[in-house]
Amino acid sequence: MKQYRKRILIILGVLSLLVVTGSCFFLLLKPSQKSKELEYLMGTARGKSDFQLFGDKNQYVLASTNKGSFFVSKTYAITDEYKTFIVEKEGEIHEIPHLQMEGEYWNLILYNLDEEGLPERKIDLFQAVRNYNPKGVPTRLIGSYYVEDTHYFGLEIRDLTDEENWVLRTVYLNVETEEVVDLPKDTKFGRDSDISDTARITNYNKVIDSKGYIGPLNEIVTTRSEGQVPDPNINIYSLYPDLEDKLINQNWSLYVRPDKVTPDECFDTLLHWFAPKGEDLLTVYGRNDDGEASDVQIRNSQEANAWLEQHPALRKKITGDYRADGSDKE
Repeated sequence: MKQYRKRILIILGVLSLLVVTGSCFFLLLKPSQKSKELEYLMGTARGKSDFQLFGDKNQYVLASTNKGSFFVSKTYAITDEYKTFIVEKEGEIHEIPHLQMEGEYWNLILYNLDEEGLPERKIDLFQAVRNYNPKGVPTRLIGSYYVEDTHYFGLEIRDLTDEENWVLRTVYLNVETEEVVDLPKDTKFGRDSDISDTARITNYNKVIDSKGYIGPLNEIVTTRSEGQVPDPNINIYSLYPDLEDKLINQNWSLYVRPDKVTPDECFDTLLHWFAPKGEDLLTVYGRNDDGEASDVQIRNSQEANAWLEQHPALRKKITGDYRADGSDKE
């Protein structure tokens, strides 16, 4: 009986050894699994065929909205291209901030609107920000700012000096020197949207909104809020028939270049463009000091500026110094 038990134990031990050995051998032969590839976000820059200049001074830019970011400044049409990896930590639902990795890029593309052929220039945003702060990475494009004759482009960056307690900062990229800098909080900025200062003296914004358009900035786009259909019965489509399909059906945007048209010229033009076909002027009214429309019709930029002189409290609502970090706001 003892010998029988001993024999059984020996057999079980041999079988166990075979199982363990076989498992180890199987694991050694099994090909190793590839590490999971990182997911990424990718954006393509708009090409020259995605926008067009028109007007007697090339003062207007018509651009598609089917690709990434697009800005029209005094001299440049600005877009971007990027590929950034989504880095996640197991068990975490948020992306982990990280410095530039191999294969990542983010470039600002500038097309010179004043030169024949719209020559292109590329600015490496990762490199520009790294020159400013070796532990900094770009996170958001803000837009153009002007200090006298210097053109800056506002950027939001993430400072990863302390990776556990990173912070967001607003900085300014000099588009000519490609240097990222800080600017004092009391810096007086100009913006592309300054072109609409005269229009903001009136209720023009609400009037064209009722027609299915958004403004006034230096960009005019259609809106379809609550099923609203943009009004096609306006003068701009009589003057430029090709725009109707692009603005209404293809959702293109129309930009006004702020160095080619003054705010007064822009306002006078908009009053005619958005008037019903065959009529000379869009009906708008001067805004009171509280920002609400009065019952006084404004027919041109001269009347608008005269109205502003009579309502100085309105000036602060329509003009001002701008900062990308919002510190200009009350």
